[in-house]
Amino acid sequence: MPQSLFDKVWDAHVVEELPGGNALVFVDRLIAIEITTPQPAAEIAEKFADRLFDASRIVAINDHVSPAKDTETAVQAQALRSWAKRHGVVMYDVGANGICHVVTPERGYVEPGITLVCGDSHTCTHGAFGAFALGIGSTAQGGVMLAGAIIMQKPKVLRVNVSGRLGNGATAKDLALTVIATLGFKGATGCIIEYHGSAIEALSMEERMTLCNMAIEAGATTGMCEPDETTIEYLRGREAQPKGEEFERKAAAWRGLKADPDANYEGVVEIDAAKIRTVVTWGTNPGESVSIDGAVPADADAQSLEYMGLVAGTPIRSLALDQAFIGSCTNARISDLRAAADVLRGRRVMIPTVITPGSQAVKRQAEREGLHDVFQDAGALWTHSSCGPCLGLSMGVVAPGMRIISSTNRNFPGRMGAGGRVHLATPVVVAASAVLGRIATPDELPAVQAETAAANR
Repeated sequence: MPQSLFDKVWDAHVVEELPGGNALVFVDRLIAIEITTPQPAAEIAEKFADRLFDASRIVAINDHVSPAKDTETAVQAQALRSWAKRHGVVMYDVGANGICHVVTPERGYVEPGITLVCGDSHTCTHGAFGAFALGIGSTAQGGVMLAGAIIMQKPKVLRVNVSGRLGNGATAKDLALTVIATLGFKGATGCIIEYHGSAIEALSMEERMTLCNMAIEAGATTGMCEPDETTIEYLRGREAQPKGEEFERKAAAWRGLKADPDANYEGVVEIDAAKIRTVVTWGTNPGESVSIDGAVPADADAQSLEYMGLVAGTPIRSLALDQAFIGSCTNARISDLRAAADVLRGRRVMIPTVITPGSQAVKRQAEREGLHDVFQDAGALWTHSSCGPCLGLSMGVVAPGMRIISSTNRNFPGRMGAGGRVHLATPVVVAASAVLGRIATPDELPAVQAETAAANR
């Protein structure tokens, strides 16, 4: 029977079919983080003699509030640190860590065809490599730690074909927001989103990660892309990957991991990449978005309007801002920082702006390229890597009523601070908006500033 990409990965990992339509699915990799792993680890220590199925399949990362900001987060971090040391689990801690969904790929711990879980909803990021990657709760994580498997029902598969190529300043973030708006917020619930088409093939791995990162925002279990030469070259030479002939053997197998041409899907959605323009959210979920040239919709949800302090018909470009943020597992890799730096070079921000790299490795690369000087010369705050600002936990929490433009993935009420009003956008839009103090695109920046930027290269 013809199979989708997901079908092939699923079937290769089903250990046993269970009653009620469930299956016992083997897990190749667990990413353990300080806010969701200590709880099941403590329970296993108490009830199961501190036993693990296979410590070599686990990678631990302190990332959500790192370094700790208070006693509670310090206890969480120390619990993960002590547990990892006790079991010989590979650990990325303060100074060599970063956001888990950035560190895992850059170190080579994800690869095509594997199953990967983490106690964080944006684990779908790793589906960019052709892996079945999903966020799970602490109870399920305990099962993975003990038995190396998870019990779940097989999701349906939704195919999204993206033809053509992105242009007109559009990015993978704009594509992700377009997909969510097309499917509807939570419109892919219970499904895997498989991305196919020439536009997907043209994306870099960092762009594919941005796209798959936001699959959860359409309600999907995860997003997946087929592995190809771009995937293989990204993984070649990574820390956790083998070298030489062993890597080439794995790469040969990855090349064959494709959906069958006549595979069946729950549904097929067609998107023309050439028609996508710069997108910004106006409301309280990632599906409430419009073109940056547009306005708050006439039929906008009343509760969203009230929370965001908006009136239907208001032009998006007219919205004044209080703060800007570039970072998160969505848009804080080196390509994102380079793009933002190109906008900020030779310019000054008008509002408080925080820029957080996705990992300490990304931070060091950015500093080797002098990007940190560009950001700080522009008046932005250049920080260490952490998830903190995205969740409203640390390093840039907004006050009630503050309007912030952010390169993150969620704009739910209270996401970046209680009462904060979040507009999601690409790094270059965030950068341009920080310069003008309102939602804007780089092409709106005064020419004289552009000339100054060129002179300062």
